[in-house]
Amino acid sequence: MKYKFDKKEHVHTLNGKPLTGTSSVINVLSKPLTYWASGLACECFGWLNPKKHENDAVQNALRSGFEMVKALDLDSYASLLDRAYRAHATKLKEAAATGTDLHAELERFVKWSMGKDVVKVGVFDPKIHPFIDWANLNVKRFIASEAHCYSERLWVGGIVDAVAELNDGSYAVIDFKSSKEAYPGQFIQAAGYAIQIMENGLFSEDGKHSKKLDKNIASLIVVPFGATKVEPYIRNNVDEYSKAFESVVGLYRLLGMEYEKS
Repeated sequence: MKYKFDKKEHVHTLNGKPLTGTSSVINVLSKPLTYWASGLACECFGWLNPKKHENDAVQNALRSGFEMVKALDLDSYASLLDRAYRAHATKLKEAAATGTDLHAELERFVKWSMGKDVVKVGVFDPKIHPFIDWANLNVKRFIASEAHCYSERLWVGGIVDAVAELNDGSYAVIDFKSSKEAYPGQFIQAAGYAIQIMENGLFSEDGKHSKKLDKNIASLIVVPFGATKVEPYIRNNVDEYSKAFESVVGLYRLLGMEYEKS
């Protein structure tokens, strides 16, 4: 079996045939962002979340929003509605650049920890310092960074952000996410990487086999770097999440067949 990754097309292949990307599989799960998106739209009209703000701030924003809307002509009101409708998409675009930068910074730290040559060694964005502090206390060594993996059985491929050996000798898959908190689907995705790693090991982009782990993955770790404090969320019930990933793969295949019929 020959695994390769086409970076330009972002396609994993096995013997020349495309594998399904792990993140593509996870996309069949809905993300819990409905209230977040609706909240951004309402903020355009002066709404503040009462769970996150003092009552005085909520009332002041409400009054300001009400007066602002009353003063609008029809065209301006239409523009406001359009801005509210697109608020979630605008926010995602604004966060994309920062998210990419922090993801790269976390990757840079992992590679530095592995002894790779990194520009400005030891100097990292303060936002990821909580993760660095956690790693210094809990990680014995990082085994891999941006490593490729695949499963012939499930016909999926992926790139895992990091694999680490913790101080207790156990192995963990680590996934960096731009969200403000960790969601169940993210642990399911991490379990997908664990399945692939345990089946075939770790690979480089050009398909060279780099290493096979000598023990099972015992922990799934998600690091939501969109949070105010960037620190890990850990799950140790890997088997349950692995079963969930296999179920999600089945759902993905089923939906694909249904779309082809429609």
